Amino acid sequence: MLKTRSPKLLILALPIALLILPLVSASAIAQTTFGRSGQDGDRGREGRAGRDGQDIKIVIDGKPAAYDLSGAMGEDAEDGTAGRSANSCEQPYRPEYSLIGASGGRGGEGGNGGRGGNGGNATIFYTDMAMLQQLEIRNGGGKGGRNGRGAIGGKGCGCQEVEWRVKYCNFETERRPYNDAKAAWQYYSRETRLCERASNGFDFGSDHSKVSEYRKDDWLYRRTNQGVSHSASYSCQSGRDGGTSDNGRNGATGKYGQITLVPRLDIPAEIESDRTTIASAIGKKVGLVKNIWVEKSGLARLLRASSDVTDTYTYLQDTARLFYRVDWAATDSPTALGVDRTEISSKVNVQKAIATIQYQIPGTLEYQVIAEPNLQVVKITGGFDPSRISSLQVQTISGVGTENQLILRDRGNVRELLKETNIEVQCLSKESATNVISSVYEKRRSITFKIPPKAEPTNGAIATGNTYTLPVGRYCSPWLRADNNAAYQIAIKQTTKSGAVYDQSIDKSFVVGKN
Repeated sequence: MLKTRSPKLLILALPIALLILPLVSASAIAQTTFGRSGQDGDRGREGRAGRDGQDIKIVIDGKPAAYDLSGAMGEDAEDGTAGRSANSCEQPYRPEYSLIGASGGRGGEGGNGGRGGNGGNATIFYTDMAMLQQLEIRNGGGKGGRNGRGAIGGKGCGCQEVEWRVKYCNFETERRPYNDAKAAWQYYSRETRLCERASNGFDFGSDHSKVSEYRKDDWLYRRTNQGVSHSASYSCQSGRDGGTSDNGRNGATGKYGQITLVPRLDIPAEIESDRTTIASAIGKKVGLVKNIWVEKSGLARLLRASSDVTDTYTYLQDTARLFYRVDWAATDSPTALGVDRTEISSKVNVQKAIATIQYQIPGTLEYQVIAEPNLQVVKITGGFDPSRISSLQVQTISGVGTENQLILRDRGNVRELLKETNIEVQCLSKESATNVISSVYEKRRSITFKIPPKAEPTNGAIATGNTYTLPVGRYCSPWLRADNNAAYQIAIKQTTKSGAVYDQSIDKSFVVGKN
């Protein structure tokens, strides 16, 4: 009996494994790559941006002067390096599979040219515009650097032999006892494997007399080549050459610098805003200062003809000096009205080269702005502390059906201090009028109640001091049956005597009859 661990038996078993490969169609066998792919080339170094021109201030004294504030040229970029060719490209000799060569590396991309530097900015002070003709300024942007060029790719592995055929032979093995030369040979096994090759590469597939004998244990084995069983064709495809990469981008040209003309020897310091409490502001004259700048064209005509500048420039047209004062004209003092610590502020706003004062004054204050020669007077005639506005809260919701009432309490107690209060109540419920139940609150109806400062409220509302009773049930009774799940969305608008509107919203859900 054969021993499974015998080294000679493993040699015999090897052709049995090879027997499977030739039975597979050559077209179904994937190509195997030979050689090592080339590395991609390196990207070219980017060009550095050019230096920006210097920013300066110039005071014209009537003497000729020239200033070169041009931006510097951007640096050129470097070219990419070539891709490396594939290597170790020796093609295996007629293997039992198709081949494809390794690819060459892609060329490196060219670097981008450096951006040109921007021209410097110049602020020019003068008292006589004619003196500008003595001044030459060059503040154009620098030219961008040149781009780097993309590099070529490396070569792929080539094929020495494009097509070949491989033959497979049948081998039959017989055996007899080693010590009995007269014993008859007995059939042992049959196998199909690659035909043996001579040193010149040709197959011995047609040599039927090729016989080999070998001993193993007490047996003598004889293996005979029975001839070609079948053959298979294979091919080699050269590796792809690496692609040529793209060139980099040329650097952008820098921008022109800005020119500012100031028809005086300095730029006035600005005071654009002020903020203080009413107690501190009363009777104090406040001055605000704002420079008015405009954009103009025609700079090239103002400077020496050899100048290289953009045609537009910024011009200090005027300096606005505005004044205002806060006067107290209410019967009660700021402390008595609770507004002495209330802050008011002002800010200069410029539109179309005209400066005006914008006031930020709480809407709970009543005031007028009166124009006097070179002065605005802000006259405060009344008001109340802004913290008292938008202070309504739900006190109770009670009753079923038409008896349902929503009671609100105004903690700020400002009804008589307002121009009007509007309260919109949106009724929502989960149960419809026909008792269809929803999983969410559905909007049903809304009603608005107006609460004037002295007259009777609308739609049946009752105002008693700072308490407002709203008969919502009269309008939403179909959805306010006992034990229904309902909700009110309350939108409140309080309008002050100065016309400011303060909004407040309250959402309240409840079970009808259980509040």
